[in-house]
Amino acid sequence: MRDPWNAFMPYPDADVGHAAIGPLSGLRLAVKDLFDVAGYPTAAGNAAVLAGSGIKTSTAPLVQTLLDAGACFVGKTNTDELAYSLIGGNIHFGMPINPRDPDLIPGGSSSGSAVAVAAGLADIGLGTDTSGSIRLPAAVNGLIGWRPTHGSLDNRALRPLAPSFDVPGIMTRSLEPMAALMSAVGMPAANDRPPSILVPEDIFATIDGAVADEMIASLRSTGMPVRRTNAIASFCLSDLALAFITILQREAWESNRTLFERSPEAIAPDIAARLLSGSRLDDEEVREAGRIRKLFSAEIDRLFCENVVVALPTLAMNPPRRDAELERFAAFRSACIKLLCLSGLGGCPQLAFPIVNCAGNVSLSLFGARSADRMLMNVARQLTAE
Repeated sequence: MRDPWNAFMPYPDADVGHAAIGPLSGLRLAVKDLFDVAGYPTAAGNAAVLAGSGIKTSTAPLVQTLLDAGACFVGKTNTDELAYSLIGGNIHFGMPINPRDPDLIPGGSSSGSAVAVAAGLADIGLGTDTSGSIRLPAAVNGLIGWRPTHGSLDNRALRPLAPSFDVPGIMTRSLEPMAALMSAVGMPAANDRPPSILVPEDIFATIDGAVADEMIASLRSTGMPVRRTNAIASFCLSDLALAFITILQREAWESNRTLFERSPEAIAPDIAARLLSGSRLDDEEVREAGRIRKLFSAEIDRLFCENVVVALPTLAMNPPRRDAELERFAAFRSACIKLLCLSGLGGCPQLAFPIVNCAGNVSLSLFGARSADRMLMNVARQLTAE
């Protein structure tokens, strides 16, 4: 396959079979190079991991489920190194090119899968989302991005980063194939009660005011019940983000400690620095972060008992240029995690999608109760209906 966007890993083709007939027949599947696929290595965006991988003899169960539903595998895709970034860069294999705006980052760490779908080289982009690595690249590339309920999809034969946050996730160009995917992987049907949409003012206040007004007007234009609230939890976004990052860094260190201790020079300096930060965390810091997570999760559970869906901006700010300084990347990542961390802390699903009648084709997210994934899809259909 011709790949001018650097979406795919440069592996020799291997025969990966799929069912001739199924609900995903005719859809091309691009798989992030974190999942094992028989006949291919798994590099996780790192040359040392690639060197030690060998050719896999079995396929990750989730990938196999999609193949058995008729999806046709078209290749393994580029990922940020060790899936530990939100930018899309990789010193070993290069940064994929954003087809929507080649001057901007493609977003990470599922950058290759996002670019493959956005460029029309695939219909399904399978990736992972720990701190936003499905939702952010989906937003940057104008796609639908689904972070499922934590634990709802099979994560075997998938290289971990931070297991208590890691989820497989999916990107598509439109809602219809995403709905078919949710059904194919066995997500439970939505309940019959239509939810109301909750707009948290503290979160919308963090983005550009004109964009926030457009997004809220778009929500109201559907005729669905929309109500505002000051906040969805008693914690401020900064405290939640700090708790999230603390747990993430500790788990990322534990997942990658062996690689770091064997081959520290094989890891990009910015990734290595984040791993080292995780190694230096005090146990009491991690316990306090876990306490905040538990309290936030309980508050969110009580909120969602009211049969609501929370509307959120997917991104906190516009994505930087691909040639920006590392400090600009760090500022973008830090700002976005304040919004993206909520579903990770709560274990809840989130669906990101473009609001096409907003200036700049901005991305809106719906955040809902655990196992309410298909309800989010139903609400998104109403919000995007012509």
